[in-house]
Amino acid sequence: MSEGRWKLTHQSIAFDENDNLIDGQHRLHAVVQSKTVVPMRVDVGADPSTFSVIDTGYGRVASQFMHVSNANIIMGAARIILFAESCRAKGGEASLMYRGNFDNDVIFEAVDQWPELKEYASIATRIYRACGSSSTNMLAVLAQASRGKAPEAIDSFAEKMITGEDMTKGDPVLLLRNRAIARMDRSLTYRDKTVLYGTTVKAWNAHAKGERLKFLRFTYDGKSTDDMLPVSSGRGSTGMKEKIPEVY
Repeated sequence: MSEGRWKLTHQSIAFDENDNLIDGQHRLHAVVQSKTVVPMRVDVGADPSTFSVIDTGYGRVASQFMHVSNANIIMGAARIILFAESCRAKGGEASLMYRGNFDNDVIFEAVDQWPELKEYASIATRIYRACGSSSTNMLAVLAQASRGKAPEAIDSFAEKMITGEDMTKGDPVLLLRNRAIARMDRSLTYRDKTVLYGTTVKAWNAHAKGERLKFLRFTYDGKSTDDMLPVSSGRGSTGMKEKIPEVY
């Protein structure tokens, strides 16, 4: 634009029937940055539901379409819940937590079905700030725990994660918190995201049941065969992997 090479094309700036900008934000940002005036087509009155499928092949993420506080972690947590549900539908068999497993419209529907995501988003954020535990992963577990058998245990679980107090050896929350502080849950690999979800659910389940743990781990590709399934994906993989645990 700043070099004068902008051409008018079929691509437009689009507003929905509520006057919200649903397409063209990057082009408009470029106009501001280049301090130029360029011609563009403008469409108005679009169906708001089309926003979730516009240019999704160009790296758009669902959080771009949601104008609420903590949109990033809410959408990410919804994706994790969908992942967990899909694993349970396959008998608990764990798979890799790929980012593109679910379309944006499916994620939006999950957010609507899980209002607890908005309710617990601030708590998940506080936990992340206190010890570095993934806020999206934590939010997904807390939301499911609120529908589980011990929702009254959420406050104590969150308090321990945030403060690091009132815990002794064998406390599952201490094991989970130490893992986060050691930066063990910040890898970006799809395999590690699956492992992180499994360990967080295990820690919550033990806390909710009042159980102590000697160690906290979730095996995706190891040697143990106790309550595990054969690895069905991964070239040359001959190990075993645990079933995705239910949130207690």
